[in-house]
Amino acid sequence: MAQAERIATAIRELMSRGRPPKSTTPVRQAHTECIAALAGNIPHRIYAGANADDLDGRADHLEKVFAALHAYLAVIIADTAQNIPRGVLDRGYLDNLQDLSADAVGVIRTAAEEVREGEIGRVP
Repeated sequence: MAQAERIATAIRELMSRGRPPKSTTPVRQAHTECIAALAGNIPHRIYAGANADDLDGRADHLEKVFAALHAYLAVIIADTAQNIPRGVLDRGYLDNLQDLSADAVGVIRTAAEEVREGEIGRVP
C-alpha cells in the first residue's frame, strides 16, 4: 500500500510539471488514483507447478485491480450522470462488474484451495 502511495505522489508531481495543471476534478483525481493503484500492483509471474500461495497472490492482485477499476468507474459514471438527463444512464453495469470480479477472484481462490488440499494429502 505504501508503494502505491509513493507512486501516486510521483504521478502527481509529474503531472504538475510544465504547464500549470487545470483545476483538479473528481474525475481527474480518480484517474490518477486508478493509475497509481494499478502501477503499484504488479502481478507476480506464476511458473509451472504453482502452489496455493501463488494462486492466492494472483487472487489478491485481481481483487486490487477490480477495486481500483470499480472506484474509477463509479466516479466516471456519477460525473457523467450529473451532465445528462436523469434516468438516461443505467448504473446497473457497476453491479455486473462486481459480479465479474467476485467470479474471477472466486475461481482462483477455489483453485488455490484445491491445490492446498492436494498438497496436504501428498507424501513427500
